[in-house]
Amino acid sequence: MKATKTLLILLLLPAFFSFTVPKARPLQGGKGPQVKKEQSKRVIRRTAAVIFAAHKKVKEGKVYTGNLARAISHQKFARKLHRNGKYFRAIHHSRRARHLAIMAIKANKGAESPDMKYSKDDESAMKGGPSDDDLDKELVKEMPGESMKDEDVIAADPDVDLKEDE
Repeated sequence: MKATKTLLILLLLPAFFSFTVPKARPLQGGKGPQVKKEQSKRVIRRTAAVIFAAHKKVKEGKVYTGNLARAISHQKFARKLHRNGKYFRAIHHSRRARHLAIMAIKANKGAESPDMKYSKDDESAMKGGPSDDDLDKELVKEMPGESMKDEDVIAADPDVDLKEDE
């Protein structure tokens, strides 16, 4: 009788756990926390302002490191990801773009201002993200025709901000 009870418990145990343990929900794009459209939009918009400042500084200073061009490329890809609903990936490409833009500003004797920093909400949305190296590889793979030379992007205004309806 004891063996029958044990067998019955062992058979019913998996069924019990399937009802009591919450099922894992797939994450956006399979990686990272859920990021809302408004978070992605806010990060992209603020990064666009940093890129515009970097563009101006590089145009004045004429120190070409390639960081401005790479920042513009990452930001364009972030906009594309945002439009496709991949908000987590979008904020990380925009994060990478902002970092590169700040490096371009510093290379041209500029300084990082407090408004270039991330808010606490933005930082929490970015936890668990891909490495800069992974983002760079993804950019090259997904947007192979993008120029990585500052000299190629300095003449025109960068098209890096979202439209009102995006």
